[in-house]
Amino acid sequence: MDFEQLRTFVVVARNKSFSKTADALHLVQSTVSSRIQGLEAEIGKPLFIRDRRRVKLTEAGHAFLPYAERLLLLNEESLTKIRSLKTYEDQLSIGATDSLWKYVLCPVLETFFVRYPSVSLKTKTGHSWDIVHHLIDGVVQLGFVYLPQSIPGFEIIPFYEEEIVLVAHPEHEATQCDIVSPEVLARLPLLYLDWGNPFHEWICGMLPPEYVPHLRIDNVSLFLALMQKNVGMGFIIKSAVEEELKKGRLKEICLAGGMTPPKRAAYIMVQKEHLQRPSIQNWMRTMEEQNIFPTLPSTQKAPL
Repeated sequence: MDFEQLRTFVVVARNKSFSKTADALHLVQSTVSSRIQGLEAEIGKPLFIRDRRRVKLTEAGHAFLPYAERLLLLNEESLTKIRSLKTYEDQLSIGATDSLWKYVLCPVLETFFVRYPSVSLKTKTGHSWDIVHHLIDGVVQLGFVYLPQSIPGFEIIPFYEEEIVLVAHPEHEATQCDIVSPEVLARLPLLYLDWGNPFHEWICGMLPPEYVPHLRIDNVSLFLALMQKNVGMGFIIKSAVEEELKKGRLKEICLAGGMTPPKRAAYIMVQKEHLQRPSIQNWMRTMEEQNIFPTLPSTQKAPL
């Protein structure tokens, strides 16, 4: 399959325009049309519905788009790896969620980068399922996720547990009490971040069955920005707010009856055949040196 055709298809799908795609790729419009026609002939189905105003994906186009994007990504990664081996002894791609990079793995990356100049590094950031897909495709060799998937040939290693705390702005009314009951929690505006099934089951068991969060958020940075404006209170991993708690910009709230949310577990995913690679062994050793296995020993492994 021609990668220029794939690249042109993906850009047309994003721009919804042949003329804009031609400008973006520095081509004449007839070349764009020719590439799409060639790809459609190879697939055997039309990929776009064309009209005067815009271009829309057909059902086949929608189905094919994620695969085209992944093929282009794999092509780019393979070329990068080959080029890097001309300069470096090894190339290591690591994927993790944004919060794990920011609050857990950044010091490890910094130390590894300085200590092992012969290893070319590349990072990927995404949701857990994005990282799992990158592992399956070989785009990353080492993945750090909150929601691992049991896949033949992969090792799943628990490596970190994170405390989840209830916080609010110091001027929030809930901070005026020593403790907050579930009834008060259900009454006040809650900024809801989903910390996985154990947390979801815990909070659903604590609050009334008919309760619906006032605001659902899928981004820690947005949560913190709203929290600073005293929009509401919410549960968050403690490492994300330690600085704010120390400086008094946020305040931790205790729940009645000593109730505490379940801890948030994180996992390493790696192909079993890659475990003995020197670069991966050195990364694991760097994690251990920085005490990133505070609650779960590195030898403890989750069953597949």
